[in-house]
Amino acid sequence: MYNASDLKKGLKIEIDNDPYIVTDFQFSKPGKGQALYRCKLKNMITGVIISPTYRSGDSFQKADLSERKMQYLYNQDDEFWF
Repeated sequence: MYNASDLKKGLKIEIDNDPYIVTDFQFSKPGKGQALYRCKLKNMITGVIISPTYRSGDSFQKADLSERKMQYLYNQDDEFWF
């Protein structure tokens, strides 16, 4: 589990059962109150970009993903070959 203070570019988190990747991140500490973390998150399935703001106490689930390097060969109808 990640805290808002762990956010950085390239981090993959899960929000509402969807995987997101952090594409932009800004830290802001106002004179009074909690620190704010403004970020842009890109949904890794749909490509939709959201711009939420989080407080220092917020937490996130780690996205359950596996990455592999593959070489694209060709596609035939609705099938893709790697």
